[in-house]
Amino acid sequence: MDAPMDDIFKALGDPTRLRIVQMLARNGETCVCMIVDELGMHQPAVSHHMAKLKQAGLLSARKDGQWVHYSLKTDALKNGPLAFLSEIVERAEASAKAGGCSPCCEATAAATAPSGRKS
Repeated sequence: MDAPMDDIFKALGDPTRLRIVQMLARNGETCVCMIVDELGMHQPAVSHHMAKLKQAGLLSARKDGQWVHYSLKTDALKNGPLAFLSEIVERAEASAKAGGCSPCCEATAAATAPSGRKS
């Protein structure tokens, strides 16, 4: 089951979790021990962040003895936030090309415009 979009953006909205995502994108599958070292944080705090990213559907985990190795689920990123943001950009660009305000803005402007009468 896919995580709701707001859960994904909440997970990505934390600076530490963004650093983790960038690290995994750069390095590929990475042992949690390396993530702890690179972040300079305590292991329980890193595990908390990893759990949030995993709950959002952005990470996969592979256990190897006492260690867990994490990797990004790139399809979750492509089909989730990237697709969502691409659609928003496309709509915004189409609206900008069309020019002007939407009909509701024009109707409001006409209704609130001064009548042009002099007293």
